[in-house]
Amino acid sequence: MVQNDGNTTGSGNAQRMFGPQAGVYATSQVHVRDDSLDVLQKLAARSDDKAYGWAADLGTGAGFTAFAMTQLSDRVVATDPTRPMLEQTRRLGQERGLENLGLSRNVAESLPFAGDSLDLVTSRVAGHHFSDLNRAFDEVRRVLKTGGVFVMADSVCPEDDEVDRWMNDIELRRDFSHVRNRKISEINAMLADRGLKVERQEDARIFLRFNEWVARTVVPEPEATALRNDFLQAPAGAREAFQIQPSNGDIDFSWPCLVFRAVKV
Repeated sequence: MVQNDGNTTGSGNAQRMFGPQAGVYATSQVHVRDDSLDVLQKLAARSDDKAYGWAADLGTGAGFTAFAMTQLSDRVVATDPTRPMLEQTRRLGQERGLENLGLSRNVAESLPFAGDSLDLVTSRVAGHHFSDLNRAFDEVRRVLKTGGVFVMADSVCPEDDEVDRWMNDIELRRDFSHVRNRKISEINAMLADRGLKVERQEDARIFLRFNEWVARTVVPEPEATALRNDFLQAPAGAREAFQIQPSNGDIDFSWPCLVFRAVKV
């Protein structure tokens, strides 16, 4: 399993957040499996059942999406700026006996691939951490062959500006590496501007429980208490959009997730 070290400039917050917690993310059930991975796999599958040649997974974390793509591709490169995350990917990939998996340490805004060289690019629940999503999409277009496929899943915010502000404020206070959850309308415009034609879009949900959610990023107790109160006192639009429900000393909620398949034209 070969590892390449590339450009990680601009990934400092992600490295500080996820490096120490890499082992936690390797066992988190949200990251091992959730609705978004099932939908992503479905949208990535080719109608002719043939394998893709070269594929890359951006912001791979502990590698679960990359592992799934090894079933659809001859060769997959799992990319992430955080070395401890890639070490988890390496370990878990070896446990699974994956021989067509490579690793690359780089940010999504600077991919170590030649232009027009990849058949498939994927990314799952990582885009809201990218320091510059526009630049990341530029890079996806650059490295994909004409007709190449880009499949992405990420948490999104509703079109309502008040709910948008509530969600992004909550996310940033819980995780300082958070950049922004986008509206679907924003994402669609960014893709269209780059000649990445959306063929299919589906909705998914990322189901979470508050206590485990704040523990995973080691939120200090005073901030965790403030966040809990904000959930319990959330405005009606946020309660409905995020399915917020107190539950036996915990809080159940979910983030909406967009999964799309786009093709470079």
